Amino acid sequence: MGSETPWKHRLWLWIPLIIFVILWIVTPAVFWPINHDLYYAASGKIVRSDAELIRMGRRWITYDWWRVAGIALSFISSIRALSLPVVAKSSS
Repeated sequence: MGSETPWKHRLWLWIPLIIFVILWIVTPAVFWPINHDLYYAASGKIVRSDAELIRMGRRWITYDWWRVAGIALSFISSIRALSLPVVAKSSS
């Protein structure tokens, strides 16, 4: 894929990469601390109120649905990039 690749095709290829990088950063930064707190609260190593644990659980579920939506968007974008017709370079 060289400079003759249409910008729309490039955009469809860049979207999955951008989403991957964002999710790669967000997962350990956001999900791991919540997982850590929920695990330690369940094992009794830290004490959290029921209301706080419910909020953390709901926040985790909400964030996870956003992550699933990002993965779906990435997949759809990849399929779209693969389905675009390739413009053959003329041999003049």
